[in-house]
Amino acid sequence: MSRIFADKNSLTRRLVRGGRESFPACPPEIRKIGFVGLSAGVGTTTLALAMAECLAGNGTAGEAGSKTAPVACLEIAEGPEVGSSSGLSYDKIGIDRHFAGRDYISFYRLAAEGKPVMGKVNLSGGVNWALRMPVDLRHKVGAPSLLRLIDNIEGAPVLCDISSALPVETLADVLSDMHRIICVVDPLPSKLLAGGRVMEQVRSAEHAGIPVVYVLNKMNAGVNVREVKRFVSLNNPVEIPAVKPQLVYAAEYACRSLAEDPGIRTALARLIHS
Repeated sequence: MSRIFADKNSLTRRLVRGGRESFPACPPEIRKIGFVGLSAGVGTTTLALAMAECLAGNGTAGEAGSKTAPVACLEIAEGPEVGSSSGLSYDKIGIDRHFAGRDYISFYRLAAEGKPVMGKVNLSGGVNWALRMPVDLRHKVGAPSLLRLIDNIEGAPVLCDISSALPVETLADVLSDMHRIICVVDPLPSKLLAGGRVMEQVRSAEHAGIPVVYVLNKMNAGVNVREVKRFVSLNNPVEIPAVKPQLVYAAEYACRSLAEDPGIRTALARLIHS
């Protein structure tokens, strides 16, 4: 039987390190930041990956001789669902290229097997990457193991890219463990209508006292802003303009996030200092 694709490693992508512009540090009291979208494909992962690279500063955090802990970027999903309509985070930024010639630790395998994660890092560019590899999709990781992973992974802050496909009980447990929640809203009507289940859990966490910052992502001239804010009951959300498709494609081929996009950087700075 013929293969559907050529060997994965034959897709030519070249890791290009971006410049490191100044970015405000995250307040130390905000250690666990949860990014969650109302539904899949709203840009949650894009923002979480970009935030990780922005906060990593000059990219030397966590390295020998550095007094700065790495930023941790942790994907939160339970089972075989990808949790995104646009593929794995691991593939978005080409983690296999970042770790070419060295080992990449499967935090999800360790969590599924109940093994400790303290002291273990996948360090690249000042970020401790804890993203699921394709082989990790077979591991079932329940809420208790996910919460232990969040609490014990090396990093400050810990950025959690939370799958909107999590079971309601698990989603509630994870959100209640955060110090700040970034709720990402795509103003496309079909995305809004699909988001009731997640919004209910976000509102519950907010009512329990966890700060929530709402993001209107992919904003463009076709959006009825007044209607979106009325429908979702939003006051003063952070608005991020839609990114040109060519920039998204160029970033993935260079195995990096959209951290260098000026609009995204400005918005991300507001997310941690609102």
